[in-house]
Amino acid sequence: MVMRTVVIRMALGIVVAGWSATGWSEVPRLASGKPDLQGNWDFRTLTPFERPGRFGDREFLTDEEIAGWEEAVRVGRERAANVDFDEAAKGQGTQGDVDVGYNSYYIDQGSKHSSTKRTSQVIDPPNGRVPQVKPAAGERMGRMIALQARSPEGPEDRSITDRCIKGFNAGPPMVNGAYNNIMQIVQTDDHVVVLVEMVNDHRVIPTSGGEQLPENMRFWKGDSRGVWDGDTFVVTTTNFNEHQNYRLTGPDMTLTEYFTRLDVDTLEYKFTVDDSFAYDRPWTAVVNMERTDDLVYEYACHEGNYSMPLMLRGARKKEMAGVVDETWLPSWYQPRR
Repeated sequence: MVMRTVVIRMALGIVVAGWSATGWSEVPRLASGKPDLQGNWDFRTLTPFERPGRFGDREFLTDEEIAGWEEAVRVGRERAANVDFDEAAKGQGTQGDVDVGYNSYYIDQGSKHSSTKRTSQVIDPPNGRVPQVKPAAGERMGRMIALQARSPEGPEDRSITDRCIKGFNAGPPMVNGAYNNIMQIVQTDDHVVVLVEMVNDHRVIPTSGGEQLPENMRFWKGDSRGVWDGDTFVVTTTNFNEHQNYRLTGPDMTLTEYFTRLDVDTLEYKFTVDDSFAYDRPWTAVVNMERTDDLVYEYACHEGNYSMPLMLRGARKKEMAGVVDETWLPSWYQPRR
């Protein structure tokens, strides 16, 4: 398709605008001509990560279905926010009420579907679902859970999320979670910096590619190398450390991320997980991030935060009292498979 192109030169970059079958689109560019990925990007979405069974083989939703879904979520959240918990409880409290200290005030998962209009973020396999996990990966996760369930001898016995080292939605890969679903990109000709608000995770990614680091050099977020493939910035990450467990993957996972600026307000983020230890085949997910004027705030969670000494102090108190406690996992904890 032929596009009529208008180039508008600006002080800090270039905006390339063109007419396509879908209407006017604009792709901001740096002076070098590369797409400008910079800005703050919101990846909250109601789009399920995996396709719900009721959609069968359907890949996309209609506008009417999306509007109905978003309205149902709005009504449900409004109803939940107006619950009289004292009246509703009536002595029917559960351990989950103690384990979860969050309510709708803290949860911020968004109110709209991704502009992809897909029934799931997973696009490959075609059924929209993550492939079945191999037994060895499940056994590895079982050992990790068993360690976290027992009374901790030290901080190393707790999960990396408890220790605020890595986790939740920060990635890599980045996926929407309960809150802090925003990330910032800063870009030069030589590097792209990705900062996720959750845990203040950041990666400084060279744009010149290059060889991955030696096998024996391992990192919490892996070793990320980027190259431009046309207008898409492709990042390959390997060399994760032994604590890597995104959806039961292991340290030898290869993660490939694709950042494509679709227009002024939209950044397509796609990633492929390839780990023969955990899955029989690679799988891919995609979500459109939306440009936002919201700021990225400090996430005040770090190694040795105040919760950690309190947990360890509680463990020592129970030991002194002769109590054997193997219930250190919260009641809501369910590992993703």
